[in-house]
Amino acid sequence: MPKEQEKNQKVAALIEEATKLPGSLFVMGKGPQAVMEGWVQAQELQVYLKGDWLAVESGAWHCHLNVSEIDEFRFVQEPDVHDAKRNAFSLRLLGKGGEPLLMVFFSVYDRGGKLLSERVDSFSALKEKYSQ
Repeated sequence: MPKEQEKNQKVAALIEEATKLPGSLFVMGKGPQAVMEGWVQAQELQVYLKGDWLAVESGAWHCHLNVSEIDEFRFVQEPDVHDAKRNAFSLRLLGKGGEPLLMVFFSVYDRGGKLLSERVDSFSALKEKYSQ
């Protein structure tokens, strides 16, 4: 299998696994031009790769991503810009110039603000699996 095709399949598998984690929020684009956000509806989720293009369909929305344009991905845990008492957990897929092509944020707190350790564990397991 060619190296580029192997990379594309790895990225597609990563995104598919990331979308299966509870509380996944897709963010495409970066201001000031435009930003799209969409909560993943796991029961309606379809992810498939055709050539270089990955399609993600989740209920009322879908997106297409040219995975050959992804230069790197990062798992990020950082202070939440909306609440300094919390951390934000995300997966960032970056283009060749370092620009974000897709970000997936993971909700790891319940409505009362309690950290859900099983969600953090799922994030950590995904990071460990794909950071190798």
